[in-house]
Amino acid sequence: MKRIMLSVFAAAVTAAWAVPASATDVTFSGQYRVRGEYRNNVDYNDDAADAVASMTQRVRLTANAEAAEDTTVKITLQDTRTFGQAGDGATTGTLTDSGSNNTVDLHEAYLNVDKIFGTPVNFRIGRQELNYGDERLIGAFNWSNNGRAFDGVKFNYAQEGLNVDLFRMTLDDDAPDTDDVSNIDDITLTGVYATLGQIIPNNTIDLYAINKNGNDRDVLNFYTVGVRVKGAVAGLDYSLEVPYQFGEQRDTTNSVDMDLSAWALAAKVGYTIPGAPMNVRIGAEYDYATGDDNTVAGNDEIETFQSLYPTNHNHFGIGDVVNTWSDIQAWSVNVSADVTEKIRLYAAYWSYQEAEANGTDHGSTTGAGADDDLGSEIDLVATYKYSNNVSLEVGAARFMPGDAISDGTTPAGLDDAQDWAYLQITANF
Repeated sequence: MKRIMLSVFAAAVTAAWAVPASATDVTFSGQYRVRGEYRNNVDYNDDAADAVASMTQRVRLTANAEAAEDTTVKITLQDTRTFGQAGDGATTGTLTDSGSNNTVDLHEAYLNVDKIFGTPVNFRIGRQELNYGDERLIGAFNWSNNGRAFDGVKFNYAQEGLNVDLFRMTLDDDAPDTDDVSNIDDITLTGVYATLGQIIPNNTIDLYAINKNGNDRDVLNFYTVGVRVKGAVAGLDYSLEVPYQFGEQRDTTNSVDMDLSAWALAAKVGYTIPGAPMNVRIGAEYDYATGDDNTVAGNDEIETFQSLYPTNHNHFGIGDVVNTWSDIQAWSVNVSADVTEKIRLYAAYWSYQEAEANGTDHGSTTGAGADDDLGSEIDLVATYKYSNNVSLEVGAARFMPGDAISDGTTPAGLDDAQDWAYLQITANF
């Protein structure tokens, strides 16, 4: 299948280049990205030999075609693979870069119509990325090799100071199950996301309502509504996002239907020192998401905030040990500086706790239940802009487990630090 898709795309590219030079309605672009990763002490035990290293790459080839004056088609072919592994299903083991299977697929393939019948309404149908706000709820997750795209339809209304998206995406087109012929419902993601830019000077306000619906399959039907404010003034930048969730979920462990009531908060602030020679910015962040204080059978309410389809990498530190906006409270202090026009440095310290000490699984280990201290992390990242289209990035993280993690290991009490490092090269063309 991979060979067929590659052959088809190669043929299309060859045919396009054969078109006379006067035909300028088709353009091509792409990306090559390669990343090496190393991680040790996944089990927080220095005595165990569990270090893992791998090299992964991603290649994207994009064709944009103008089908009419207001209509375009975009197709992005993507190949992802791990060096030394062949065939679908090969993974990077315990590395956090999930989605590094060796696959060739269409990352995006959609038709877009601008200003339908002269109105400020745009239309898009097909496989497409969705990116909203800081991507805490819905994002393309492009840190992952595969990234994320959705299949569905989106309408966009764009006027000065107002941008509104209305979308409906199919997450799971469920065929009849041989064991349960009644289980034939789709899982869908439907939402409206509005950005207002003129209510408060130097600020934008996002308002959204998102529904994830399994059409009674596992009683999955809940809503996420929220607001996000982002702005800057006199060297100070800030953002605040507060979502609330309600609806119904299914507790498959206890086989009961449960009401959902949960909320979360993310607050960031930074100050860029005026006149500093290296554009120094000092920042702080606080994140919170509710968890369950009662997880025993018979409880009829879920209070744990439900993660949707976010880009969580770097929101909770780059190490991706604690990386879910759910049952969490975390704070961070960080600093960044442009050492030269080409070199940027970033450093951060993170501290993590469970919102409720109930043994919720965070990362690759399970908390003990009695403690809420998940641990802390130190991050360092350096970015080098080799050229306008080529960049190099190197980063390292050290995670120090807290009692909620180390007491839940086997045997209990293992608390050696976990280290992770990467080197990434990205070339866009």
